[in-house]
Amino acid sequence: MSDLERLLHAIAGEAKVEQRRDGLWLTAPALDEVALARELLAAGARLSTMTGVAAADGETEIIYHYALGGIALNIKTRTRQGQLPSITGVTPAAAWIEREIHDLFAVEFTGHPDLARLVRPPELPVGFFRAPAT
Repeated sequence: MSDLERLLHAIAGEAKVEQRRDGLWLTAPALDEVALARELLAAGARLSTMTGVAAADGETEIIYHYALGGIALNIKTRTRQGQLPSITGVTPAAAWIEREIHDLFAVEFTGHPDLARLVRPPELPVGFFRAPAT
C-alpha cells in the first residue's frame, strides 16, 4: 500500500481505494470532509473541483476531485440528511463550487460563509435539478 493510500485510509476508514485510468477512486459514505481537506492540503494536494449527483433517495453524491503530484484523487461521499460540512475554512477555493452545488442540488454546506445564489436563475428554486420534470 502506498503512502497516499495509507493517508486516504486514515481519513476515510476502510473504504477501498481503486486505481483507474483516470486516477485513484475512493467511496467513503462516512467521510470527514474537513479532515480530508486538511490532510490533503498538508500533503500538497489541490482541490480541482467537486461534482454533485442527485441520488434516488433524495440525498446527493458528492465527489471531491483533488490533484496531487500528477495523480487525480476522486473521493465520493453522500450527503447526510441533505447536508455536508463546508470545507471553505480549509480550502477557500471550495466556496463557489459549494454554492453551485447548493443552487443545483439544494445541498446545505454547514459552516459555509455565504450560500447565496451563484448560477441559478432567480425564477428557479434552490435545488432545481431535483424538481420533477413537467
